[in-house]
Amino acid sequence: MGRRSTVAALPAELVQACNGLIREGRTIAEILQALQALGANVSRSAVGRYVKGARDAMEKYRQAQEVAKVWVDKLEAEPGGDVARLLPEMLRVVAWQSLSELGEARQPVKAMDVMLLARALKDLAGANKTHVDVELQLRRLREQVRSRADAAAREVESMTRQAGMSDELVASIRQRILGVGDKA
Repeated sequence: MGRRSTVAALPAELVQACNGLIREGRTIAEILQALQALGANVSRSAVGRYVKGARDAMEKYRQAQEVAKVWVDKLEAEPGGDVARLLPEMLRVVAWQSLSELGEARQPVKAMDVMLLARALKDLAGANKTHVDVELQLRRLREQVRSRADAAAREVESMTRQAGMSDELVASIRQRILGVGDKA
């Protein structure tokens, strides 16, 4: 494990001030000057490393936000699609990786960390069960709608044949009822 940053070791109010200046887009020289004016004894290289790390973290966060927005849009467009099934699996992988990292840590595992991961896995299992239940219910509803549409199409077909309509017109009406072959 690397040494803690000199800037991160400063009192909390100075670190917050530094973070605020980074968010404002200030230069390393401006941040260094502001920290020294507040009484911090840090080097330019320490501030530079801290700023680089913070900006890298902010960039990763921004990219994650963009990816999340795309996924949420996709999920809203297709709630039963691949993305809906992929997200719980991704969360499960993250949870297992976290468990693995806890097991490899040189320090004792905190009970709270284990409890939070256990809760996350339990919630994922519950979400997965709910998703499966919804999928089954949707499948049953689709089958019912399809069955009713087939029955209605057969009834209309019988009535139109009895009325003496041509086979072509009967087929066209059946297609309109079932939505089969409809290009409009």
